[in-house]
Amino acid sequence: MVFARAVLRARISDMATDNSIFGLRFGSNPELNPTRAELRIFLDVTRKTGTGEPHRNDLARYDVLVENLLAFEHRPQPDVAMDIREKVFFSILRNSRFVNPALELAVEQYKYHLHSLNMLDLRKPAAFIKVAETEIGRIPPKKKSAAEAAKVERLRGMVDERKQTLAALNKKRTALVEELTRIVRYVRNNLVRIERLCEASIVILAELQISAKEEQLWVDDIKEKVKEQLRDSLHQSQLSRQDLDAARKDIAALSQETTSLLRQDLFAMGRLYEAILGHAREAARLIDGLLAEANKGGKRALEDEQAFFTKIETALVSLVSDYQFDLTMPEQGGDTRYGRVLRETRRDMLQHVVTVLEEERRNRRDRRSGEERRRYRLPRPSSEERRSGKDRRSGKNRRAEVEEV
Repeated sequence: MVFARAVLRARISDMATDNSIFGLRFGSNPELNPTRAELRIFLDVTRKTGTGEPHRNDLARYDVLVENLLAFEHRPQPDVAMDIREKVFFSILRNSRFVNPALELAVEQYKYHLHSLNMLDLRKPAAFIKVAETEIGRIPPKKKSAAEAAKVERLRGMVDERKQTLAALNKKRTALVEELTRIVRYVRNNLVRIERLCEASIVILAELQISAKEEQLWVDDIKEKVKEQLRDSLHQSQLSRQDLDAARKDIAALSQETTSLLRQDLFAMGRLYEAILGHAREAARLIDGLLAEANKGGKRALEDEQAFFTKIETALVSLVSDYQFDLTMPEQGGDTRYGRVLRETRRDMLQHVVTVLEEERRNRRDRRSGEERRRYRLPRPSSEERRSGKDRRSGKNRRAEVEEV
């Protein structure tokens, strides 16, 4: 069975595969793989069977997402003009590795090789051989005339030619089936890796969401930033007792809003990871089911193999087109006296979370415990001084009140 041999060879090639998500794909047949120019022409020109659309249309939505992600990665850092929600959205897509030029290329090559497989026609040379051999058998070998002998000789030459053509077609068929199987297993194995990465990321986000310690760190950060503004006002002798009372109320409100934003943002990020996880898992299970179904059969006709790999093509097209990834993060309140402080803290907070997730992806050890598990960016201690006492115009009592805010 051609397919059974292809599966075995694909499994052997997996042993030499790069274990990073959508890393290098070893074992590919260089004689079959098209150049980038050939692949581009195929995708743009060749029409799908039964439709008037080029193959490129199946990947159009995913291609836009890949291009947007690449543009995001090449933005100047830090890009303060970029919306924070857009930044978090693309950071998660990057961390999950689902939006990946390697996946896009794998699906493109699969479609190219499947088209080549569908173009194979073994019936014509086989039918000619059968008809020609029947005709040769009708002519008596000992009583044939010179004309009949010449006809037999000509037919035998044509039969030999068709047999060579049939052997070349079957060889190409075997190679194409093996290459298609390798691509399918490559995609499937990487989808499973994406599942595991998303599961780990969801756990991290859930732990951060329920961590009182994490919330307190950002509340302390808010307090320190407000105190910095108060110290500036104190230095300019513009700080009254009423200002201190108002600052205490502002800090309480900012702390509450910071805690609420942290929880909502982490929840929204977790939902996006869950969407990626669910989509990858569904596609991997669908591919597994198709592969298991194919392994149960015996010897398969070419038409059956063409139909089988077309089913997998449908699954791959769905993988790169039928997804729903949204990041619904809460709007931040309007401008207030400390609106900039809140925006900066939220931006730093989200950047910290993205960094933690990125570090976990790059260094996938067993989950660490204790203080060494991950290192937080600690706010500056409240005792840190920016100016010496002789530079201040206010008395010590007012300074103490600021530190107690």
